[in-house]
Amino acid sequence: MSRSGEPYGDSTEKVNQPEIINMDNDEEIPIAPKRTNCFMRCMNKIVPPGGLFASALTLCSSTLGAGILGLSAAFNDMGLVTALIILIICVFLTIFSLWLLAIAAERTGIHNYPGIVHALLGRGAGIFMAILLIINCIGGGVSYIVTLGDILKQIFDDESVPHYLRTTSGLRLMQAVIWAGCMLPLCIWKKIDSLRFASVVGVLFMIYFVICLVENSGRYLNKNGWPKDMKYVNTGNSVCRTLGTIIFACQVQMNAFEIYHESANPSSRTMFRNASFAMGLCGVLYVIAGVLGYAHFGSKVQSSILLQYQPRVDKEFWPAYFGIIFKLCIAYALHQLPMRDGLYYFLKLDVEKMNWCLNAAICAVLAAVNLILGIFIPDLSVVLGLTGSLTGSFIAFIIPAFLYMYCGNWHLRSVGFLMYFGTWFLLLVGGIALTWGTIASLYGVAINGI
Repeated sequence: MSRSGEPYGDSTEKVNQPEIINMDNDEEIPIAPKRTNCFMRCMNKIVPPGGLFASALTLCSSTLGAGILGLSAAFNDMGLVTALIILIICVFLTIFSLWLLAIAAERTGIHNYPGIVHALLGRGAGIFMAILLIINCIGGGVSYIVTLGDILKQIFDDESVPHYLRTTSGLRLMQAVIWAGCMLPLCIWKKIDSLRFASVVGVLFMIYFVICLVENSGRYLNKNGWPKDMKYVNTGNSVCRTLGTIIFACQVQMNAFEIYHESANPSSRTMFRNASFAMGLCGVLYVIAGVLGYAHFGSKVQSSILLQYQPRVDKEFWPAYFGIIFKLCIAYALHQLPMRDGLYYFLKLDVEKMNWCLNAAICAVLAAVNLILGIFIPDLSVVLGLTGSLTGSFIAFIIPAFLYMYCGNWHLRSVGFLMYFGTWFLLLVGGIALTWGTIASLYGVAINGI
């Protein structure tokens, strides 16, 4: 990629053409490209590395998961109209902030979030960013472990299941078994593109879950009608407390730089296209899940919507439940990569130059920390609210705005009206989410407990 933003050449040609090594005797020896099996060649054609679908669906995969499962409860707390307006604003601001982050990456050439913040805002800001990433990814990882527990609780809620698996200790044991067998192996890879095939499958499972939700809620609403006690606009602490849940659902910025640099033609325009595709798909799924889930269950949904379904009764949800478990494993791994980057910033380690086994061992320890915390925190809404408001407001809104401002030549005449006031609006929304959302979430924890 050139500094001007033009690609050096077509990426497919680079893959197909053999590499040439120039020897001292001017003899050119071609090196044949690596051989892959038939399945991998087919998958690489369907989802080429660094392409639109690979990048966009990896962005989707990093956010579709616990966030979409908590949106019905967010609609219940905020009111239907209020939640829809805030959700739509967050989707558009996420696309805009990813665009700004790509511009910062384009101008600095640095491959990770703390490094870019360090280069543009100083070492103190870089340290602060690394801490935020670690805290945010711990919160994200914990939310996936909590959601896994919610799924297992519904699956094991039957007399035919051994009694021990229906107890708290039995559920925790199964969470640990699935973590060790499915989540941990995905956390040890160096590059985010290694997960692109799994990301595609995970997103397809989430789409299937939303289809099941539409069918189930449609049958209920056709029989019982639209609920008369539905709240359209709500006020009070519950609105501010739930703001973090919506921010968390739209938060993909922690994986933005890995996806940007591993794309076939890294540029801010490419990132804008990928982000628009990804967040457009996520936005549609979020609106459907939030509106229909709230319309179906009303005030009964206080946390994850999975707690409202029983797959033994609603049998179409069986594939969805197992698919969500698979999707949670992918999202869990995607949250480990920025957490690793934050830790490596302090240790001054370069993941590209590290021994593979050492990187895998460190990632395993980080994943184990999330497991331990996740099995002892029962409420998903508490995790989403605090994580989204406290750290998500910085990572998703405030820091991207500052990075663009400090990239250089930032004033109204040079960047234009849209970029100038859009950046200020992004900063303003981040400040509101940070102050109101965090205070309301902490107040809710103090009053109701975890």
